[in-house]
Amino acid sequence: PVDIFLTELTELKTKSRRGRDIVEREIIEEALGVNEAMYEKGHEGRYILLITKNNAALRILQTNNKSDEYEIIFGSSFPKDQEYSKICANINRIKICMETGKKVVLCNLESLYESLYDALNQHYSYLGGNRYVDLGLGTHRVKCRVDPKFRLILVADEKDVYEKFPIPLLNRLEKHYLGMETIMESKYNKSVDNLIRW
Repeated sequence: PVDIFLTELTELKTKSRRGRDIVEREIIEEALGVNEAMYEKGHEGRYILLITKNNAALRILQTNNKSDEYEIIFGSSFPKDQEYSKICANINRIKICMETGKKVVLCNLESLYESLYDALNQHYSYLGGNRYVDLGLGTHRVKCRVDPKFRLILVADEKDVYEKFPIPLLNRLEKHYLGMETIMESKYNKSVDNLIRW
């Protein structure tokens, strides 16, 4: 079923209120651009999962935006990256970004996602006009203030998403495919198809 669904959505096009075509790239840009003004109007989207090949989405984010706009946190399968102290350090980096309203991009940090389930669910507590969420590891939890400008973006390889990501995690995220072909203007699609066949 997934393969059938994905083949039907290779060129998602819909009409905007202005009567022009909206391509996938614009939908992704809108999802990434949720800001404080939109939050105040009651428009709040889920956090984002960018499904990609060879981390192309990460390169696209880095080239299309100001580098100081995102805090990029990498993980790996090396033993030192799986240690409790490293996971705590990464959670602390995310916590600081939540409080300051900086966008966070997470790459290859599957060991961390369980600690972020309350944040991914957007299960907030409200106190004094501020939003708070629980972050933690195991039984240790800490409340963290969430700035309205904060966005959490997960970048994951297509194969990893389909084979390794638990369904409850996928259900918590707004999913988009972002590759080099997504940002390319549609007038070049025929040339790409010719190159692939060649």
